[in-house]
Amino acid sequence: MTRPILLSTALLAVAGSALAQKIPVTLTYNFNGIVHANEAGNADDPNGFRSISDRALDFSNGVPNDSLLNNYQIVGQPGVLDIVHLGNRNSVSGNLFVFDNAPDGDDVGIQPAWLTSVDQSGPQTTIMQTPLPVDPSTSVAFIYQISNGGGTFDVTFTFASGNTYTAQLGGGDWFGGPYLGTQNVDNGFAGANLSVTEGRIDLSSQAGETATEITFSNPSSTAAGYAIMACNFEYAASPSFSNRIQLNYNFNGIAHAGEIGNPDDLIGYRSISDRGLNFVGGVPNDPLLNDYRLVEAPFALDIVHLGNRNTTSGGLWAFQATANGDFIGVQPAWLPNVDQTGPQTTLLGNPIRMDASSSASLIFQISDGGGAFDVEFGFASGSPVLVTVSGGDWFGGSLPGVSDIDSAAVTGANLNVTERTIDLSAEAGRLMTSITFKNATNLNAGHAIVGMNVVGCLDCANGALASTNNLGGGTGMTISTTSTGALGCDLVWTADGGIPNQPGAWLVGTSITSIPVALITPGCPGVLFVDAPTIFTSPLDANGSSTLSLSFPLVVNAALCGQQVVAQHGTLGLGPCLFGVSDALSINIGN
Repeated sequence: MTRPILLSTALLAVAGSALAQKIPVTLTYNFNGIVHANEAGNADDPNGFRSISDRALDFSNGVPNDSLLNNYQIVGQPGVLDIVHLGNRNSVSGNLFVFDNAPDGDDVGIQPAWLTSVDQSGPQTTIMQTPLPVDPSTSVAFIYQISNGGGTFDVTFTFASGNTYTAQLGGGDWFGGPYLGTQNVDNGFAGANLSVTEGRIDLSSQAGETATEITFSNPSSTAAGYAIMACNFEYAASPSFSNRIQLNYNFNGIAHAGEIGNPDDLIGYRSISDRGLNFVGGVPNDPLLNDYRLVEAPFALDIVHLGNRNTTSGGLWAFQATANGDFIGVQPAWLPNVDQTGPQTTLLGNPIRMDASSSASLIFQISDGGGAFDVEFGFASGSPVLVTVSGGDWFGGSLPGVSDIDSAAVTGANLNVTERTIDLSAEAGRLMTSITFKNATNLNAGHAIVGMNVVGCLDCANGALASTNNLGGGTGMTISTTSTGALGCDLVWTADGGIPNQPGAWLVGTSITSIPVALITPGCPGVLFVDAPTIFTSPLDANGSSTLSLSFPLVVNAALCGQQVVAQHGTLGLGPCLFGVSDALSINIGN
């Protein structure tokens, strides 16, 4: 593999590719915290369900058929442990739900037989049944819930080498959302809907390691219970590109510097309900937000809003006809129509070509109890693809918030941002041209789509065709590529068949020459095809191989359509021929 490099002012070297797959990891569950068939109504069952706080998911009729939950292996049978719990049920919610010493028929049960220690706030470790390799495309996804205001927790990966890597996940309060819920503590009777949070950890920095253990620890809130439901190791299908979409924003709904304390500013901030994200000090350095292209400037539209501010929260925050100095503003100049419940469409300036690794991810918030909405992807031909995404109420979490409706003058409670990932690999070969958000289910709420990424190559408007050409010239080593040559997707070369651990380097350029190796090392075979090469040190590995990957920067230069990039690997030896080369292979960037 190679270190980052710059080529033709547009390409960066990163790591290689892997096969597309999601591998579920069976977690070491320690708590029966989801209500399944026949588990409700028996709070003192010594082997039965217990809430991590005062409510739970209701899977009495089975695990819901849902676009998020379907991606994971979730426990579906009653009478078994079904979550990893971080917390202490006896201290959650300010000690409101301490287990009873003896059965008494109320909503709070006795400590169950399966719970040897009520304090599970310490590290909870899963020793993986099958250790899994980490490559440059690996990420690990989890679904979980956090009660009593939300919070954060740490996830630590232990590797076969003995090394470890720790990342943090967070989420808002579990109340609200699309999933059936229960109440009445351990009786688990039908209650308000709940949400499920999905968090994803990028492990690309640990490429080459093999994961053997996963540990959950350090919950930030002692008043909350944490329920981790499932885990997947995810591998990208092929070298591809994550396009940070510039959405067609229609609302200034995030508080930036200079926007607080002036609720009637005609070009200023407005809440989609009664609060908003606080970016007054800049976009927070957050592992979730860092993956997206977010608006950083004040007095600019910064979210896609689905909703009607005049009817949100039962009409409590309807814009006022005239400025009067209170917390509710007048309708701003940037909002010609207060009703934004209809479809909101972004036309892609650069259409995106789907491939076997394509997906879309988005981050969003939903006020007033959470809900769901549709994301529709339009293509140059054929039918659109419609996917429903959902999330809980935005209250709680790890991101700073402001309150006081349109004034935003007071630092408010932390808020949650929900991320959802949509698999689009089935659309491989199609050209995406638009993204539309519509059909919000909760008309009492505001929906704020904050950012979106789409994985796929870009289309070359000049009609340049992608191609590869093996130029030969090698002295024993072969060369191959997994690349299609499509604009925006990684260019990858692999040299094989060399002497293990032999010193060497990649030679990369944008034009082809023909220089016999004999001119460099007299009497030696081979042809060097790379003109004016950029050189990157890359010795052969233990198998006598080396891989070079070139990846596009965040903003793709369409002028590269038709550009030729050629690479060849050279090695240094101790024999009479000190310099040997692999075959050379050129890749032409195009469609």
